[in-house]
Amino acid sequence: MKQLINKNLITLKCVLFCFLSGIGCIFPFLPLHMLAIGLDRGEARLISVVAPCIALLGPAILGPLIDKLSVGRGSTGGGAGPSGSGKLLRVITAICLILSALFYTLLLAVPYTERHEARRPQVLFMCDADGGYVMQEVCTEGMRCNRWDGEKSGVLAVSACEYGCADENMTWVTRPFTTTSTSTTLSPMYNSVANATSTVPPETDDGDDEETFEIKPPHLCYNGNCLVYMQHAARLRVPLSLIAPQPPEDNSTVENNWCTYRTGGASKCVVPPERLAGLVAEGEACRAAVRCQVLDPYDEPGGVLADAECRLVLGDPGYTFWTYFVIRVLADIWPTAGLALLGAACVIATRETSLGRGDVGRQMAFGTLGLAIFPPLAGLASSQMPDTPYLVPFLMHAIFMIIGAIILLVDTHMPLSTPEWWWHTSTGVLAMPMNTVRRYGAETAAVFAVVVLLGTMWSGIDTYLPWTVVELNGTWVEVGLTRSLGALPAAPALWWAEALVDYIGHSNVFITAFTFYCLRYTGLASSSSYAGVAACQLLEVFTLGLAWLTAVLYFRHLVPRRYTASGQALPVVAHFCIGRCIGAAAGGLAALEAPLAAQRGAWRALGVAALLAAAAYLALYHLVLAPRCAAPAQPPPHHLLQGLNANGGSNGNYSPMRVYHEERSRKGHFRY
Repeated sequence: MKQLINKNLITLKCVLFCFLSGIGCIFPFLPLHMLAIGLDRGEARLISVVAPCIALLGPAILGPLIDKLSVGRGSTGGGAGPSGSGKLLRVITAICLILSALFYTLLLAVPYTERHEARRPQVLFMCDADGGYVMQEVCTEGMRCNRWDGEKSGVLAVSACEYGCADENMTWVTRPFTTTSTSTTLSPMYNSVANATSTVPPETDDGDDEETFEIKPPHLCYNGNCLVYMQHAARLRVPLSLIAPQPPEDNSTVENNWCTYRTGGASKCVVPPERLAGLVAEGEACRAAVRCQVLDPYDEPGGVLADAECRLVLGDPGYTFWTYFVIRVLADIWPTAGLALLGAACVIATRETSLGRGDVGRQMAFGTLGLAIFPPLAGLASSQMPDTPYLVPFLMHAIFMIIGAIILLVDTHMPLSTPEWWWHTSTGVLAMPMNTVRRYGAETAAVFAVVVLLGTMWSGIDTYLPWTVVELNGTWVEVGLTRSLGALPAAPALWWAEALVDYIGHSNVFITAFTFYCLRYTGLASSSSYAGVAACQLLEVFTLGLAWLTAVLYFRHLVPRRYTASGQALPVVAHFCIGRCIGAAAGGLAALEAPLAAQRGAWRALGVAALLAAAAYLALYHLVLAPRCAAPAQPPPHHLLQGLNANGGSNGNYSPMRVYHEERSRKGHFRY
């Protein structure tokens, strides 16, 4: 009960609770918000990859800055007054929380854009004695036709040309072709595949038509050059230029919602009299013409209509993307820096004991409760506001961050003074064992690389998991619940985590985390419902909760105490910046066309990578490093035995306290 009612740590617990509550309210909904404002998946993936790279500037700059500015500002004499270094850490952390609330709220002001998938309207070609015409469906009823200045030159690939009588209401032109390739004979109105490329030479319905076309095939004349369409040819490329129609006074389209573009230059199609006699009965009026089916009008190399697809765009997609991109990369800096500084605050405030066990895990366990409670509540509130669903998560994030900042600024007695440097001096009680077991360079770099790999595995799941939940018909509450399912079992685990980590060993915790990542990825890849995703999220206690606290404790031991803030910035940079960036890039390799199926393929690949990492780490550590680096049994330091006689008694002048620091489980050696 003493730890539960420690008055000095109550406000720190409240700050952690508010911070993690704010993180939980907004981060599950950020991937969905990017798509909601009109960004496509490719743009959202790019932001998800770049933002963590920029975010590392926060902990990488503020951590060393606080360590440098804290020199000489701590209370070294045990006075009751607040320390200067404690105030510095509190103020800078509060600023990070306030800026996080500000920048993420600004994302609500990013202008909305909407881009509908391009539709390819049908294109027809008709030519008579007066000239040639290219007719294109308008994108939607009432929309105006495409227009340009002057003439637009290019080619038009045609097939299935035939004679007929044109009429004013375009009945004959839009009628299905009687002589057609395998890619036509489709409904002429609003058909997206009517202009597919023909792969089989045209065939006629009967032999009489074939014989007639051989005698007088259609001639397409343009600028004095005539092209003859032969039925055995799959396609005929016709060079021409088009003139945009003049806009009508009422800005409406022509009848039947078709746009008609006349060909520039001298062009005509003359119908032979003998063919005209076979088209109409004697005495009937006929506007003799040739019509052709147009093949691939939007994909033909050098096509005159290559850029005439229907694209409905609302707003400015480019402005929306860059505005969101700039605000988001700036916003991610501050919670990342806040996490590093709060980690340093936990390490300083809990005061590591001589056995290496402080109270860091219990502070984080209390904060994790906010991460477990509020995400589904934010999702529930959002589902009740269909017009502005993202307003509640963003405001809840801002409110919690502001409350946490206020607590930091108001509580001047939070125990955040500069760490006691006497632990590192030659006269410290445990100076000799502490100094001989630390490996500052190589071991720190190795642990940093391991944490980067753990962050990669975490980001490969977490970054795009909300998209997966929505594709599985999940609700807003279930999106938030995915975060709670991982945080809820982590709270009791973190409460006893320090003793557990010290007993198992840091490296064994990391190996276990990689193993459970393999299980999580395998489960997600085979999940076809939200229940499977939820079951996999319960395993996050092993992959994120315990693994993250292990990294915090490990760097607490490896980095000198005078660099506590820098030391706690290292796991944040490794896991939530570099690892998160690599994981977002690896998870984003999923194809855009079938995101769920492709995402499962990426998960399988990452699962195999996690298993290989666990096996390699297990073999390297237990077969190579542990036998070589285990600390041999050593007697207590000589200066502690100076006051003892041969029988273990006192010489009458000094009776030292027997503290040998856990024999073979010294810090930096066997356990760590």
